[in-house]
Amino acid sequence: MKIAILGCSGAMGSYFARRFIAEGHDVVGSDVRRTKPVPRGLRLAGSNREAVEGADAVLLAVPIRVTSKVARDVAPRLKRGAVVVEIASVKAKVRGEAARALRARNVSLLSVHPLFGPLSRSPRPKICVVGGAPDISVARSIFPGAELIPLNERDHDRLMAYALSLVHILNLAFASLVSKAVGVDEFDIMSTPLGSAQLDQAEAVLSQDPSLISNIQLENPFVPEVISSLVEELDGLKKIIAAKDVREFERRFALLSGGFSRAELDDALKRVYSASGRPFKVARLRDRT
Repeated sequence: MKIAILGCSGAMGSYFARRFIAEGHDVVGSDVRRTKPVPRGLRLAGSNREAVEGADAVLLAVPIRVTSKVARDVAPRLKRGAVVVEIASVKAKVRGEAARALRARNVSLLSVHPLFGPLSRSPRPKICVVGGAPDISVARSIFPGAELIPLNERDHDRLMAYALSLVHILNLAFASLVSKAVGVDEFDIMSTPLGSAQLDQAEAVLSQDPSLISNIQLENPFVPEVISSLVEELDGLKKIIAAKDVREFERRFALLSGGFSRAELDDALKRVYSASGRPFKVARLRDRT
């Protein structure tokens, strides 16, 4: 199969280029923002339009905000019967616009969302497929061996507002507060394994492309509602703590922990402690007296 990857030097573009090449496909790529070396075995085209010529499948590994624009731009050069695969983390707007751009060329659109990062080495990665049985069938032919999870468009974006956007928001708020209040170095010196795990997660979020994170936050219509709910939760906890209401705090804690099995909680704690390995920094804490 000939596969074109637009955005081939980006994180996910590079991942899929390596994967498709390893599977024996003829892979050609293009990237208007190319600043990194591309995977070995990937043929580079001079433009997106050149890359898609004759391709059986085209993977759009481009920023969410330009996915539809790129689809419209290459549509005239796509061969009939080709499949265009978009991997945007938000589907509400992108999916409809891209489908309209491709319809006139008798080209089908496959909307998927890889539920893993570019450093994944799993032989069976999780991929969400937005659509029905025909979409699952096409996805299985392009991503053999992947664990495919079918969802409709609305449920995908609603769940991603929690599974992705909420995680980002919590870690951005955590990193901002720690940086302003005590400084990351001082926090790191005194952190427990739980604190170190939280700092690792915050740094992992901050290591990503800010334009990617802003797209995920600003383009998902469910995010404002999620943030409002988060503020309500924090406000409720703030009132309990201000009132020193031990009974209510412990009641809520027990209610939440009761939603998990004891084995799940114990395993989670073991994973956090076994993964705790941040290098210890020898530094003098600032005198706050």
